[in-house]
Amino acid sequence: MAALNETRLGKTVADPLTIYESMHPLWSKSRAVCGGERFVKDLDSVLDVFSFKNLLIPFSPSMTQLQYNFYKAEAELPGIVSQYAKTVIGGLLRKQPQLVLPKDAPADAYNWIMNEFAQDCSPLISFLDRTLWEEVQTSRAWVYLDYPNIGNSENLTQQELLKYKPYPVLWKAESVINWDLGDPNDDGSQDLVMVIVRNYESVREKDEFHAKQLDTVWVHEIVDGCYQIRKFQSRNESAMIPVINGQIQQNYGYGVLTNSGQGFILVDTITNIMMNGERLNYIPAWPVNGSVQPVEPILIPLIDKEIALYNKISRRNHLLYGAATYTPVICSDMDDDKFKGIVGAGLGTWLHLQQGDTATVLETPTESLKDMDRSIAAAFEEMAKMGIRMLAPEVSQSGVALDIRNAAQTAQLGTFNIKVSNQFASIIACMLNWRYGTKYTAKDVKFMLSADFNPAPLGADWLRLITEWYQQGLIPRSIWILIMKHNDILEPDYDDEEGKTEINQDELIQATGTSPEVAEYAAAMQQGMVDDPTIQQENPVQAKKKSKQPAQLQ
Repeated sequence: MAALNETRLGKTVADPLTIYESMHPLWSKSRAVCGGERFVKDLDSVLDVFSFKNLLIPFSPSMTQLQYNFYKAEAELPGIVSQYAKTVIGGLLRKQPQLVLPKDAPADAYNWIMNEFAQDCSPLISFLDRTLWEEVQTSRAWVYLDYPNIGNSENLTQQELLKYKPYPVLWKAESVINWDLGDPNDDGSQDLVMVIVRNYESVREKDEFHAKQLDTVWVHEIVDGCYQIRKFQSRNESAMIPVINGQIQQNYGYGVLTNSGQGFILVDTITNIMMNGERLNYIPAWPVNGSVQPVEPILIPLIDKEIALYNKISRRNHLLYGAATYTPVICSDMDDDKFKGIVGAGLGTWLHLQQGDTATVLETPTESLKDMDRSIAAAFEEMAKMGIRMLAPEVSQSGVALDIRNAAQTAQLGTFNIKVSNQFASIIACMLNWRYGTKYTAKDVKFMLSADFNPAPLGADWLRLITEWYQQGLIPRSIWILIMKHNDILEPDYDDEEGKTEINQDELIQATGTSPEVAEYAAAMQQGMVDDPTIQQENPVQAKKKSKQPAQLQ
């Protein structure tokens, strides 16, 4: 098992796996580029001339920190990947997610999941926005289900317990430092038996203006078939916590931090984690992409291209600085004081030569600028071929327009959409079971993150054909309504039962009925005699038309 192997190497509960250490540089690089120019420059605050791990590569190993700071000040990050990531997330959340609960689900379950999903009662789409941003950057987001701590739960009625709801917690990539899977089941699957999370816990004491940040490790594990949590905490307060652009940086590499794995003591063990009166027998945590093992972030190919473009543009800017200056040359035997007076009266860089000496004109690097501009344009085009279309070099306009234009990128997003949808179906099923005492599985909950990637037919002709299938009784009404929602003809939250009731009560429709059969059939639907006109019995209007057809056509 992974945990035992790490212990033999001398590591402690607070030290991460080797796999974690190998992925951390990718996460840091991805977060910096997706965070924007300020995040990138803060990450490159210290010049590394030994391993050259800075995103902005210095000109030479002899460059000093002061020279690097000046060079970084004129550096420029295009911000293409950051805008592209936000565009992708906005596209996935452009429509309200599709959620279909089991028919016997409680009446208030749909409103709870869609509109009061998170701990602060924020809607599902807000939590999805935060989760997808983490997943797009690192491909390593986790969702953990927590439950409020109820002290006197045995004295509460079932109705009072319903007020307490499980809520999701987002674990970032750097927080999950260790994990382990159990032995294979009969079907070949493996269950999560251990996951270790490390983060800072705020502890506020009396008469204190600032909370103490204590480095804390939570061990979620299955022991004797039941779920428990062990909490380890550092004895010392974390005084220097790195923060870049408002985000706490987590780097738990073995031997990197001064507090790495040392000084952690067991402060609490939680064993009574109950679900509907029974101890929980699994860890309620799910990787958003469905993979317990870390994978390379989905945007790394584009991120690497933008880092190369970042260096090219920065070098171009440095050349522009040199090309924008001029160097006057004066040949005279004047003393230094008079020469300083001349320099102080004008602009530019001066050279003072001895009388009789000559100097040629110091030319500006205009040819190098042309070569660098061609290289930058080629880099833009290369990124466009990878799925981002750059409209700025083609037309005279400010900004960068982005568009997904190739089949490979669309297929990748479609797969990403399905993975996230399947995991959230499992999460929602667990939330329903925890609150209402049901026994739903992920198959009982239908959840689709984005209907844009659903393989439903599009276009007026297809929709007309689907409508004919429904009228002929070949498909049920629920499928017809679902297809209409996917094609933006109906609102995602349209309730068919309420719609039919409103139609039957509409005086205008009743007054303009085309035939008594329609009114009779509507009355039958309103009284509950007919549930589905395509399944239960034949529509009277269709029956009348059918009776008028020739015998050989019936």
